[in-house]
Order: sequence, then C-alpha cells, then structure tokens
Amino acid sequence: MEKKRYYDDNVGPVKENELLAFKKALELCNEIGDITQITLLIHTKANTGYLERIFGTRDLKAFFRGVKIDSNYPPLKIETIRTFNDDWQGKKILVAFGLNSDELYKYDDYQNISVIIAHQWSEDSLKDWARCWGAINLKTGIKIEKNTLPNKVVQQAFIDLTDSINLSTGITHPMDEEQCKTYIRALKKYNYELLIDKVNSGRHFKGGEKTGLQNHIKRWESK
Repeated sequence: MEKKRYYDDNVGPVKENELLAFKKALELCNEIGDITQITLLIHTKANTGYLERIFGTRDLKAFFRGVKIDSNYPPLKIETIRTFNDDWQGKKILVAFGLNSDELYKYDDYQNISVIIAHQWSEDSLKDWARCWGAINLKTGIKIEKNTLPNKVVQQAFIDLTDSINLSTGITHPMDEEQCKTYIRALKKYNYELLIDKVNSGRHFKGGEKTGLQNHIKRWESK
C-alpha cells in the first residue's frame, strides 16, 4: 500500500491546527482499518507543547510508554527523533510535529509507516517535502503540485550514491566526497542537467576522478 501523506501550512502554536492533524490521524484509522499505533513524533522530550495543547495536560509521561485513550482507536505513543526507528512491526500513522522537510524525508522509507501527517511550526518548512510527494493539504484536501523528477539516469546516480556513502556522516569522509564529485563530473560531462549553480564542468571544485566516467553513465542507464 502506498503511503498517504498530509501537511499543513501552520505557523506557530495554533491549537486548532494541531487538533486538525491529530483528528486526521483518528479519521484515517477508521478509513484504513488495521492501524496498530498512532505515533506522535516530536524533536525532544522538551517539545511537548503541541501535545499539551491537544490533550489539555502537561502530564504526558504515560504517552511516552504508549497509552490507549479510546477502545475504538489504536494506542498513542509519543516518540522523539532519537527514539523512533523502523522496527518493521505493525502499521503506524506518524503525526510529526515541528519537523522540517530535511528531517522528515528519512521517515518516508520506514516500512512500518502507512501514513505521514506533518504539522509545521515555521512558514514553508514543509514545502519541499510536500512537493516531493504531492502531499495533501489538511485544510483544503487538495494535493500540492508535485515537483518534476529529474532524468532517470540522474535519479539512479543519486540512488547509487545514497546506497554507498555513510549517511550518518554525509560526505565528510574523503572517499565519500571523492565518489560524490566523480558522479557529478560524470553527469555533467554527458550533459545530464544538474540544477546546481556551482557545478560548471568541475571548475568550482577540486577532486573526483576524471577518467572512466562513461562507465558510470552506462551502469545507470542499464538500471
């Protein structure tokens, strides 16, 4: 089943919008039918303001362990970005409070998530994520215009890169940085469009292999 994705254009502490995100999760439980948990995701244990307003209490200790507040709905559990992981168990609705696009992307790959509902804190902080997937606006029910994907070869190049580098450190390791630059050189040399102003035939950075670039292109084209 393809993930469902929703977002809002909230700014700041607006209880009405926080409730809208939570109520959408409850609505989808009934619609989908076999949801095992509603996960309420926040940055840290100090960022419970959203949930305090929703539930009308500052005592949320039980929610961090998991709590069932209504027999008609699955348990609710508060998680932080440090504690929540893809345990491959169950079928969850994720309601993310205050995360931006860059922070949210990782959860798109979680196998245990069926729905992502993203409630933003800062203006336009979710726009990139929403446009990436054509997410649905919680208030209007309308899908945001989806970004056009790059050429398939470019997509495959970055899939390869993502699979091979250490994502926990990015490209800070010299070998990862070298590989990244080699891939960019290959794409640029063979006229695959890269919307990166500073990439201009490799003149704006040093590094990366300059030979055998066609082999990378052939590999990506074959996938």
